[in-house]
Amino acid sequence: MFDIPFPLHPIFVHFTVALSFTAFGAYVLAYILPASNLKKDLGISAVWMLLFCFLASILTIVFGFLQFNSVKHDMLVHLPMTDHRNWALGTALVLFLCTIFALRGYIRNKIHSTFLTIGLFVLIGMVGTTAYKGGELVYHYGLAVKSTPELRELTQKNQKEQQHENIFQPNVN
Repeated sequence: MFDIPFPLHPIFVHFTVALSFTAFGAYVLAYILPASNLKKDLGISAVWMLLFCFLASILTIVFGFLQFNSVKHDMLVHLPMTDHRNWALGTALVLFLCTIFALRGYIRNKIHSTFLTIGLFVLIGMVGTTAYKGGELVYHYGLAVKSTPELRELTQKNQKEQQHENIFQPNVN
């Protein structure tokens, strides 16, 4: 498989997450503001941010798949990786649909709609969940951190040695 010399997935995923939340914030703010130029400008900005978010998500998914197949991992991490991948694909589908509806509203000069509002709320929940699952892979399992399986083995070995050394120590609680 194609091996990436440095991780590109975490670079592009930050654009996807940041743009989705910013687009959502601009959209909701534009929705609650009274009719004005600011309302119109924020609505248009939300559509553009959503479009750029979708484009960033394509790169995020491409590099995610490349790293999924190339990052060194064991079976302990494989299931959470698969779960994160599945959430990412579902999130990308919802993002695609929201982008299509936002562009359609932009073309028709009616950005706000009930369907898009509900879709964006769902999207934000899915982006947050997917991001959490990805962060858990890095911070809980140490995935994509150099020497992950070796580091885990070393940590377990050190813990066992520490337990063995402390067997004759009095319990100080």
